[in-house]
Amino acid sequence: MDPLISIPREALAELLRAAGSNLTPEEYVASLPATRLYERYASRAKAAAISKYVLVVVAVIAVLFLPGAWSMFGFSIEDIIVTGGLVAVTFFEYRVHRYFREHNPLAPSLGFRNQSCFAAGILIYGLYHAALLTQVSPQVQTMIETNNLIDPETLGLLQNLSRVFYLVIGVVGGVSQFGLAWYYRTAQVRG
Repeated sequence: MDPLISIPREALAELLRAAGSNLTPEEYVASLPATRLYERYASRAKAAAISKYVLVVVAVIAVLFLPGAWSMFGFSIEDIIVTGGLVAVTFFEYRVHRYFREHNPLAPSLGFRNQSCFAAGILIYGLYHAALLTQVSPQVQTMIETNNLIDPETLGLLQNLSRVFYLVIGVVGGVSQFGLAWYYRTAQVRG
């Protein structure tokens, strides 16, 4: 739906003169914030389209591999939370894309909220795993040492690499998604 109402140029010029304005119809249309707003919406819709397709691929992979992960590693509430969060973000990203395409003024705030929550989730996930899950339990440590699987120095190196990996995931993923959130937000009309 076109956000602007069509009006003949001469009729607009006459209305502007009757209102006491010295603006030409072109100057008047260029001064409208709605015109610039909807120009921004097109680029945000393209970004949301890319984001939604990436998210749907990741969400489908997560849903398909969830039962396999349970059979190999056992049931984990964390898997349910991560997959559920990913599906929710994907659902709302489809709405964000549709709202930007339809020039809905709610699109920037919905996109900002959706991507900000996703950024926070990625950051929390990365920091949580970096801080807590790189620890090796004493039972596993004993098994590794008893069976001579990995020497202690290599195990320490692997733990540190795992910590760095999760920190990078958390920080880079969180910052990039928050950048997308702000990009969506900049399409919002002030005032």
